[in-house]
Amino acid sequence: VFKHHPTDPRTLSDNAISALHQDQAGDLWIGTESGGLNRFDPQTEKFPRYQHDPEDLESLSHNFVLPIYEDRSGVLWVGTYGGGLNLFDHETEKFRRYEHNPEDPHSLSGNTVVDILEDQFGTLWIATFDGGLNRYHPESDSFTSYHHDPADPHSLGNSTLASLFVDHSGLLWIGAVGSGVSRLDPRQQGFVLYRHDPTDEDSLSNSNVRNVFEDRSGILWIATNGGLNRYDPETGRY
Repeated sequence: VFKHHPTDPRTLSDNAISALHQDQAGDLWIGTESGGLNRFDPQTEKFPRYQHDPEDLESLSHNFVLPIYEDRSGVLWVGTYGGGLNLFDHETEKFRRYEHNPEDPHSLSGNTVVDILEDQFGTLWIATFDGGLNRYHPESDSFTSYHHDPADPHSLGNSTLASLFVDHSGLLWIGAVGSGVSRLDPRQQGFVLYRHDPTDEDSLSNSNVRNVFEDRSGILWIATNGGLNRYDPETGRY
């Protein structure tokens, strides 16, 4: 058992673990709720720490870590609760921060990042709890954001998101709080929304969607606050 010891800085920085990720080099990254980010070295069994320092703009932006994700080029991305998104530079061991700027429409749309995912086209998607969906553009180091628009039936179902998933055909599924699951084909425009309809027994059982998963048979499963749903892509029924 690995635990935090207040007098030993080589131990885990916090006992409340919020995220785990093993990188391409085999190191295990551990996100915590108040102690920032830890990297477990299996050879030494030590935990180097990466934490927020208000005096250092290249430190981790917040000590409450949510998703940790490594893209295909080996870049490590770290989402936080309230501190936006961080890009970790392995050579300098510094962070580049991305936070919401209300005066910049191309900044990250929200500061609580709940999920990060790269699709088969190499596009990085960032889901936020407080600002909808973001698409990262590496060439300009900027974001395009997608929000719910009540006047547009093809917009994102809700701007309060919970999870991301890409199926075998490249479709992006976005789980949301209170509005079901939205589906996006990155090659086209517009979202398709699936939500609970009390008058339709074949609709989603609950509109609070926690997670989406595709099994090896190509069946899509949607976890909600009202049970588990099996999606039939041919009929569109749950």
